[in-house]
Amino acid sequence: MGANFTINNFSVVVPIYNEEEILIDSCKKIFEICKKTRLDFEIIFSENGSTDKTLTLINDFSSGKKECKVISNDLANYGIALRNGFKEAKNEMIVSFDIDYFSEQFLIDSLSLENKFSAITASKRLDESQDGRKIVRRIATNFFVLILKILFQTSMSDTHGMKGIKKSACEEQIQNVVSTQDLFDTELLLRIERSGENIFEVPAMVNEIRPSVSVIYSRIPRTIYSLIKLRIQLFKESLKTKNL
Repeated sequence: MGANFTINNFSVVVPIYNEEEILIDSCKKIFEICKKTRLDFEIIFSENGSTDKTLTLINDFSSGKKECKVISNDLANYGIALRNGFKEAKNEMIVSFDIDYFSEQFLIDSLSLENKFSAITASKRLDESQDGRKIVRRIATNFFVLILKILFQTSMSDTHGMKGIKKSACEEQIQNVVSTQDLFDTELLLRIERSGENIFEVPAMVNEIRPSVSVIYSRIPRTIYSLIKLRIQLFKESLKTKNL
């Protein structure tokens, strides 16, 4: 690739659930962009409770590829799938891709991350970003970030989507994360930021290759409730720290 990487090896975690229509094509593309780095890598496909042929297809794809590993959980829960993949990852940088949202450029950016940063995110809200999603999803993202700013005073402009986290930072915080479903990765990033670590943001280029598999109208109240619970949890933890 001709990039000046600061990272020696990496793990890619890809949660998958009922993805048979786009699975193999996306897996081939992810595998190829990883190979192009010429670094040691692993891809962890974290399947979670699929009811179609996803598990069979991903096992077939991974068979014979030493870089690919499949883990599976019976519960259909994106956050748990991501957590399981992060815990399984063994390399220096852990990159989170979705099966319908991944980027060669973001992988390069993650592997070139300066030493002063512990994580990198692809933000859909930077001026240079290109967000091709439907307007209702863009509005929902803006609303979500507004709540994050109010509740957690975060400097991050976006916590959903592609991210890269150094394994050392992940290991320090992952056991403390209480959120699953939609907020596991958001809470992990918040905890890394609150510990004093720096998080770098790069522009996201988003073009939907299929309609969203989650119903946004049901996610909104669930996410708001989970954010309030997380705020209470972090407040309780801060009280315990002050009393030590």
